[in-house]
Amino acid sequence: MLLAIGIGSMPFAQTKIEGVYNSKTKKFDPVNKIYNIADFHGAYATFRTNDKRGIIDTTGKVIVPMKYDEIESFMDGVARVEIFGDYPTHYGFIDEQGNEVLPVIYTDVDDWFYRSMRFSDLLVVGIDQKYGCFDKKGNCILPLEYGNIGNYHNGLATIYKDAKMGYINKAGKIVIPIVYERASDFGLETAIVKKEGKWGMINPSGEVVLPIVYEDEIRFSGALALTKLNGKYGAIDKSGKILIPFEFESIAYFRDGLAHAIRNGKHGFINEKGETVIPFEYDWAGNFNEGFVIVKKDNLWGHINKEGKITTPFEYELTGDFNRGLSNVKKNGKSGRVNTEGKLVLPCKYDGINGSYSDGRMIVSINFPEGRKKGFVDANGNEVIPCKYHDVKAFSGGKSQVQKDANSPWITIDVNGKEVNP
Repeated sequence: MLLAIGIGSMPFAQTKIEGVYNSKTKKFDPVNKIYNIADFHGAYATFRTNDKRGIIDTTGKVIVPMKYDEIESFMDGVARVEIFGDYPTHYGFIDEQGNEVLPVIYTDVDDWFYRSMRFSDLLVVGIDQKYGCFDKKGNCILPLEYGNIGNYHNGLATIYKDAKMGYINKAGKIVIPIVYERASDFGLETAIVKKEGKWGMINPSGEVVLPIVYEDEIRFSGALALTKLNGKYGAIDKSGKILIPFEFESIAYFRDGLAHAIRNGKHGFINEKGETVIPFEYDWAGNFNEGFVIVKKDNLWGHINKEGKITTPFEYELTGDFNRGLSNVKKNGKSGRVNTEGKLVLPCKYDGINGSYSDGRMIVSINFPEGRKKGFVDANGNEVIPCKYHDVKAFSGGKSQVQKDANSPWITIDVNGKEVNP
């Protein structure tokens, strides 16, 4: 449908712009082409003739004259406006009648997206990192004296002042006092808080549901909550019932039913019942990767699987995580690779391993008295191109460029080491 619009006047003092609005395309075609009019969002669109923007409705009526550098779309009857000027940018809010609900004086204001995610009718604004709240009529709800105001989760948002945290409701009222050193967003029923150096949990009424007695942050891993009490780590449920006794120096998050833990200075793994699955007999242990984990015992390194079986014998100075079934190892100062069965698929004779194959070839290097030389091995660990080059590049399309000496020209070889263009 096309709607013809009437009167016109001086272009920079317009109260109405002459033109035609198309309700299907949501576009306004002005008679005077000096106007650049954006697509309509709802009943309004921004317009400009230069860098300044204003707002018109579908009849061409000027709701807001061209005086702002940016105007966002309306949401719940208000829109954020900006004036660049001197640094920093200043923000404010206007209503659908063009009135400034909040003057353009604030240096920090949520944009359209963050206001949509805040799930609140409050306008959070700030000056010099001090924040407060106003309603959409411009009434002050909370003065600009807070360090941060978070997003709402289950009806409550964190609020920060003087290194303490509390919670406000959607009306902007402080409903849980600002007394906590740390406070998480509310989940379905609870939030984790820290007070006087100890951790616990509260409900949305501010009532303590898990005593604030724990010595480290409460970290949920499934139904378990890992934390620290009396200098040791263990796990509890939401009611405080002990699920894993507090007897460990450390417990990591559970992965595939196992957690890396330290007890009496030794590393091992436990299940979610706190039962020992892999004995506490290792000097160091990593995290499982591809079903195996790096472990150290008696100053030597190897791998074990999830049943605790030794898969790479303890005879290496270093082992690595598995990547596609292979792990780097080091013995007598030289590097090689083992597979998941602990079998050497690349002998420990190299000082450098590139780490990845290209066209079935991987770069390796050996240190000689005259300097480091590079070559290539295949997927079976065979040195198909000897380490005799000063430098090489990875294969691509069956070819690689190599350099015999530092001052030699680069030449091209195939995957068998034959020179393609000597």
